Amino acid sequence: MGNRKESGSYYTPPELVKFMVVYLKKEKQDFDNVLEPSAGDGRFLPLLLSCSNHVEAVELFQEKVQEIEQQYGCEKLTVECENYIRYASINDDRYSLIIGNPPYISLKTMNKADIGKAKKFCEEVGLPSSAMQNMWVAFVLASCKLLRPDGTLFFVLPMEFLQVQYAEKLRSYLESKFNTIHIICFEECVFAEIEQEICLVYLTNKINFLPYILYEVYSNSIEKTIVSRNIIQKNKPLQKWSNAILKDEDIFLLKNLSLIYTEIEKIGTTAPGIVTGGNKYFILTEEQVETYRCRKLVLPILQKSSFVTDNIICIDEEVFEKIKERNKPVYLLNLAKVPRKNLPLELDKYLIWAGEQKIQGIELKKRFKCANRTPWYGVPIVAKGDIIFFKRYDILPRLYINEMNIHTTDAGYHIRLNEGYDKNSVVFCFYNSMTLAQCEFYGRYYGGGVRELVPSEFKKIVIPYRKIEESDIEYLKELFRKKASAFEIISFVNSKTLELKISKETISKLEVVRNQLIKQRKR
Repeated sequence: MGNRKESGSYYTPPELVKFMVVYLKKEKQDFDNVLEPSAGDGRFLPLLLSCSNHVEAVELFQEKVQEIEQQYGCEKLTVECENYIRYASINDDRYSLIIGNPPYISLKTMNKADIGKAKKFCEEVGLPSSAMQNMWVAFVLASCKLLRPDGTLFFVLPMEFLQVQYAEKLRSYLESKFNTIHIICFEECVFAEIEQEICLVYLTNKINFLPYILYEVYSNSIEKTIVSRNIIQKNKPLQKWSNAILKDEDIFLLKNLSLIYTEIEKIGTTAPGIVTGGNKYFILTEEQVETYRCRKLVLPILQKSSFVTDNIICIDEEVFEKIKERNKPVYLLNLAKVPRKNLPLELDKYLIWAGEQKIQGIELKKRFKCANRTPWYGVPIVAKGDIIFFKRYDILPRLYINEMNIHTTDAGYHIRLNEGYDKNSVVFCFYNSMTLAQCEFYGRYYGGGVRELVPSEFKKIVIPYRKIEESDIEYLKELFRKKASAFEIISFVNSKTLELKISKETISKLEVVRNQLIKQRKR
């Protein structure tokens, strides 16, 4: 794979370069005038020069430009030593193909001039400047500007592009601009050394073609064996392109069932837990509470979902005591309304010490959240919920009955139920095939296959709510306690919820969808 570029990207493996050029030939690509906007060491150039009339390569670093000219210099090749963002803003040429692996540089490390030009690209196509979160976004928009009307854009992009919220409007723009979208993924990791999941995104306009999204999964970029292939034509625009792995009929099924059941948004109010501004210093262990003599100045709190085992659906005193016994920090300092003079001497000394501790070079008491409240150590307390939901999960989402009436940090979300809803029944009804399939559909996933649902996504999910018998709730708790399989848990809940309205055949289809989306993120 080579060494890391100073520009923030990694060199594309030769086998992937070959895969991309062969793929373009299969698609009968016009190679008349080609642009490689992030040339690096020029590894795309030999294959492009072999089939193109003219290739233009842009590279930021002069030494790389010289190496490219020495190794590949010919009449067909033009090499520009230039910042591509600037280059795109002044270039009047138009290209039949723009191909490459743009750099992945976060907004925090981009220079101000590049950020300004990149945000201007967003404005020119009607996107909010907030869409500009990474250099690759700027490369995509700049390249769209330089394409001929029937030109093709073919980039190596991070897998997150298919699903992250900040790229949603970018995906929507691309769907409006191109009638042909191909997404190509690989079962085997392409950039294994950096554990960066990537996809290939092919965008073009084909004459007399109805708009569609093609989603293909290959075993790897060498064997070129297609593992799965799917086309989306009706469910466009598609909010998350990662969901193009599903059939149109599967997506319609999820959407249609949403019409006959109740959205979580209508069941209650969902809000994040407490933001402390420094969990390590404001949440104490049992031993620290004794040491600082502050028993009456703390509230029980769950700091992380990992403190709670995944074989329960209820957080009560027994669960809390077991967490406490493992010497986990479970007590939040509640000092916002306590005069400093009334603090125990031991606690006061601790706060002086804590306030001077540096996080990323800044003292805790001077960090943004602490500096903007009085006193700086007075953590704002928010309302608790009847149900706690942790946004990240593995196979089954982490939803808990808040029997202990405990707080959480913002790692958890609290659902305060509307009148008429029973918290035990809501949690029970959640674990059905349809709701869990929607969790997979609306959420996004990260390296390692962890699924995440942010509040805006969580609120869209529907539940086949009904009042559940106490004996059934206790049986579900027992299934979790004995670590029953997800299939056994879901089947039991289905029998008390979905099967009252929809057929077993439909439920089986929902299970196929759920498992397909889990398999996708667990590759």
